[in-house]
Amino acid sequence: MTDAQTENGKVAAISGGSGYVGSAIARKLAADGMRVALLYHRTPEKTVNDMITLLPGSGHCAYQCDLEDAGQVAETIAKIERDMGQIGISVHAAGIGPHRGSLLRSSSQDLRDQLSVTVSGGFHFLSACALAMKERTAGVIIGITTSAVLISEAGQGLGAYVPAKYALQGMLAMLRQELAPHHVRVYSVAPGFMSGGMNLDIPQAFVDMAREKSPAKKFASADDVADAVSFLCSDHAVHVSNLTLLVAPESGALS
Repeated sequence: MTDAQTENGKVAAISGGSGYVGSAIARKLAADGMRVALLYHRTPEKTVNDMITLLPGSGHCAYQCDLEDAGQVAETIAKIERDMGQIGISVHAAGIGPHRGSLLRSSSQDLRDQLSVTVSGGFHFLSACALAMKERTAGVIIGITTSAVLISEAGQGLGAYVPAKYALQGMLAMLRQELAPHHVRVYSVAPGFMSGGMNLDIPQAFVDMAREKSPAKKFASADDVADAVSFLCSDHAVHVSNLTLLVAPESGALS
């Protein structure tokens, strides 16, 4: 039996599912045989519907949801389970790009914005899924963080973005402790620099120069992150003891 066949029928809820990383995760998990519940906020409805129709397999749905509204998140999770069945996989990929510069020069509004989406929104989304998984004593929860939570130099010049990811990492660590007795697995996936998505504003010349200086001569991609998520969702990861899977070939690590 293939991995895709063993995953067939599972429902995977992905916050930020229309974004650069979230959409790659949606494609990969759909290819694995899962049915994807794609949560989005401001992406145009037509764009999201087009994404859903292009996913491998069938039975996928999209749900507009403001993660900062706890009540709306709870209602959305309940609706997903009514429409699609029990959520077996929950991936928090939602986030906002950094205001580049030092943390000391960041505004309090920048910090509030980062914490609202990454941490508060993550808590609303993951806790709503976790409570249902805890009752069923099964499930996988994954948060997308950053390599900076493990490699401090990787977070320079990203303002309040990295502190918010540290907070998400801490929340995942606590959820892991609380949910382990209930057979719910919790992980974080920590990507290194990616040349797409939120980094599209960086001049290509700088990206090329940094790539040449890296040990692996390459950067992480959204597909690399999706592959890591796919692995952690599979039975092959049942005995993985680490909280975090680092995806950072530019630092010589993809493990």
